[in-house]
Amino acid sequence: MIVKTPKLYISEKDALKTAGQYIKEYSKNPLIIGSRKALDAAFSQLQQSLEDNGISTENVDLFSGYPSENKFRYYTELVEKYNADAIIGIGGGRVLDTAKATADLLNIPVITIPTIAATCAAWAGLTIQYDDEGSYVQPRPLKKAPELIIADTRIILSAPKRYLFAGTIDTFAKFYEIRPSLEHAKDSLNLDIAFYSAKLAYDKLENNVFKAIKEADEGYFGQSAKDVVDAIIYLAGFAGSFQTNTGYYSFAHPFYHISARFPNTRHKLHGEKVAYGIVAQLFLENKDEKEIEDVIKNFDKYDNAFTLADIGLSRENRSELENLAAQIREAFDHVEWNIKSIVDALLQTDSLVLKLKEEG
Repeated sequence: MIVKTPKLYISEKDALKTAGQYIKEYSKNPLIIGSRKALDAAFSQLQQSLEDNGISTENVDLFSGYPSENKFRYYTELVEKYNADAIIGIGGGRVLDTAKATADLLNIPVITIPTIAATCAAWAGLTIQYDDEGSYVQPRPLKKAPELIIADTRIILSAPKRYLFAGTIDTFAKFYEIRPSLEHAKDSLNLDIAFYSAKLAYDKLENNVFKAIKEADEGYFGQSAKDVVDAIIYLAGFAGSFQTNTGYYSFAHPFYHISARFPNTRHKLHGEKVAYGIVAQLFLENKDEKEIEDVIKNFDKYDNAFTLADIGLSRENRSELENLAAQIREAFDHVEWNIKSIVDALLQTDSLVLKLKEEG
């Protein structure tokens, strides 16, 4: 069993104001990469803290696009050009995955600063690689997790709630995806640890998301904000930190990854497409329809109950759905359901969500 966890994880209000005192242990001349929105939200506070601690803030690059081979190559060249000794990634999953993969190639430290909590990418010792257009290529295991994560709860809870809702569902997915795996590996300690970490994250979110949003709207970022951020980044990331030969018998994330190859779906966030995949997985597992209805109604609280049309697919285009199912089976060995079963589950999900929406 390989365990990949960060050396240091910090989550608190205004964490960026003191970030430099931690980053200086790893870097004096970093390459800083971030999206425009992320830099606008975070860089001014970070810049002051870095400069106060003797860390250069001259090497900043504006990120756009996807974590692709070309992006990794581009940032590898920038690191060499600036003689950077570490990479600081600021933003969401795409920029953080790019920062992690580039640092991994160069064997230099990476510091992740999430400005949204839409996934656990800030923690994971893994990058999901795409091509330049945004189609899923492959998972890219990294030699280690980031050295340092700095999660400023004020910045994260001030972002549009759509990201937080997507991150909530993506965290719920860890529970739903690990659960069936327990039947295949009943004595697996790492699966037990992952499952109970995922269950704890699930409970933390159910109890705190709406409270944290309400408090943030009032300008307060307290324990609920910390619990929500920790559930999505720390606990969900921790649940995926234990790597063995035991795979997850899941469908939700395979559905997300392969759907990214269909351009019409790219307007949806990671967690939003995972939400659809979770419900389809429950149909594939032959769960009781009442249980599935309850899950959809719960997801609807987080604005994450979607139809195929919402995702960017069509129930009328069966050949497209069969193509999607075939690619899922080809890319993920653990997906044992046949193409017809997968298509049927996707259509059943669509029908039940439509029915519940019509019923109000």
